[in-house]
Amino acid sequence: MNSDYEAFEGKLGYKFKNKELLKLAFTHTTYVFEHQQQHYQSNQRLEFIGDAILDLVIGRELYELKPYEGEGYLSKVRSIIVCEKSFAKVARQLGVGEYMLLGKGEMAQGGADTESTLADAFESIIAAVYFDSDFITVRQVALNNLREIIDLAVEGKIFLDYKSKLLEIAQTKDHQHEVKFSIINESGPSHMRVFEAQVTADGRVLATASGKSKRDAEQKCAELAIEEYNKIFVD
Repeated sequence: MNSDYEAFEGKLGYKFKNKELLKLAFTHTTYVFEHQQQHYQSNQRLEFIGDAILDLVIGRELYELKPYEGEGYLSKVRSIIVCEKSFAKVARQLGVGEYMLLGKGEMAQGGADTESTLADAFESIIAAVYFDSDFITVRQVALNNLREIIDLAVEGKIFLDYKSKLLEIAQTKDHQHEVKFSIINESGPSHMRVFEAQVTADGRVLATASGKSKRDAEQKCAELAIEEYNKIFVD
């Protein structure tokens, strides 16, 4: 774990006055439990605030970028941007994984690079910026770091519903195949369940993926499966 935050702050575009807030944003629940600390000493409370801030910031940005679009469009595009996949991508670009405080077991299993851990940490970092500064500042930091994803989403270059897209592809005139999704495993405590999904086409496994909900796992699985489907049945 890297505790020199200067390089990270440079990438993020914000220098913290209170470094303890940033450290808290990097503190995973497994680290807290392993060190017999209290639950509130992990980044979960910050994550809760960060999620709300990002909903508002991105909602307002889309409202201003698309003044003639309705609520349905704004909600759909926001859900593309404000999601685990998008936040994890930005977190990787920022190098969040090398700063994470994780339990030994979580670290050994590659927890510093899992999408859920990275996405949660990004939300926590946004909340930490807010508490260290103000809403105007955190809005700018969030928009700067999510700008590429915002632009792609507005241009319609990012899919939201990979599951529907896969089913649509599998029912084209020249390529009709029976696609089935299934949840093949569930693990973790009740408040941190992990679901593993699998998708097949005509009984052939295309992909497996894990997520914090069944829908999340299926969407990740479908995204991977589209590429594999094209290799097998189309290319």
